[in-house]
Amino acid sequence: MKFTKRIVVAMTILPIVGAIVLYASVGADSGQTSIAMVNGSVITTQEFKSELEKQRTSVIDYFYRSKGVAYGKNFWETDYNGENPEETAKKRALDEIIKLKIELELAEQHGLIQGTSYDDLLHEMDKENKRRLAAIKAREPIYGPAQLDESTFMNDYISKLRMQLKEKLSEDELNVTEEDLKRHYELIKETLFTLENRTRFQKISVSYKEDAQSKTTNPKKQLIKKRMDAIKRLLDQGEEMDQAINELQGENDAFVVRFTEENLNKDTASTYFKSQAVLYSVLADNLGVNQVSSVFDETMQGEYVVVKVVSREKSGYKSYDESKRNVWKNYVDTAYGDYLDKLIRESKVEIDESTYKKVHLH
Repeated sequence: MKFTKRIVVAMTILPIVGAIVLYASVGADSGQTSIAMVNGSVITTQEFKSELEKQRTSVIDYFYRSKGVAYGKNFWETDYNGENPEETAKKRALDEIIKLKIELELAEQHGLIQGTSYDDLLHEMDKENKRRLAAIKAREPIYGPAQLDESTFMNDYISKLRMQLKEKLSEDELNVTEEDLKRHYELIKETLFTLENRTRFQKISVSYKEDAQSKTTNPKKQLIKKRMDAIKRLLDQGEEMDQAINELQGENDAFVVRFTEENLNKDTASTYFKSQAVLYSVLADNLGVNQVSSVFDETMQGEYVVVKVVSREKSGYKSYDESKRNVWKNYVDTAYGDYLDKLIRESKVEIDESTYKKVHLH
């Protein structure tokens, strides 16, 4: 479906104060009072307060990190270097709801939903929860909790709706072409589509698995760690790995020091990642050729390990055809964000200043 409806150019949402169009709201605030409108779609105080609560933690964290202000009495009412926590939270909440309203408007225009109001969303949540109850009574499987709260439902519902919307928009408004995707692949392949480098490495390991407890207080485990530390010192002094083992491995040792030469590449990376996560991390952390790692505890295998990289070779990239869906997703995510920003800038936002000012955080 072609998107043909024009969005009236009016005002940006920044700043909130200033030239604001007012409209009347009557009666006591039952949660359905209009606090703002976006292209004619109402934002109620109920949904504004719901979004405002979501902003609480991030705003507290922002003021702590940026201004060194700890949350306490009168936090929301106090200005800190000209910035007020409550107004910051309200501004962020309003921005998020305006963005959501624009997305819901697009979804409605493309036939994905029937309405854009908060009640419409709550109605969808009620339908989903009733479906879950019916499935449980019928002994049918459901995913997640028996009943979804508002936050969980909204996150899931909007996420799925957003993906459908991106699919629709990519056909027309975003006009995603094969040439666009191929150019984008070249831009991001170094970051997202590099294959696992071929890394050849030598490994010294001593298992402590036979010790059932394997605690740091276990005398044998401590002895193994001391032996590995001694091997590490020899390696740092220029000894080869096999020589260091021969020098320190006693004939009557109760444990065996093992020496292997192994390869990490695109075929073995998954196995190492799953079974030897610490080793994988050490090798992936740009350990240079001929560089020796520190002694580390590979707990999944129950052994102390030290490794030395012998060689590294680049393996190239996943092909465009192999990566096409992920290229599309990355490109459309960016294009969708830019398109949404444009619609937000062009949107007609009307705020009831008197109602807005009555909403407070405590």
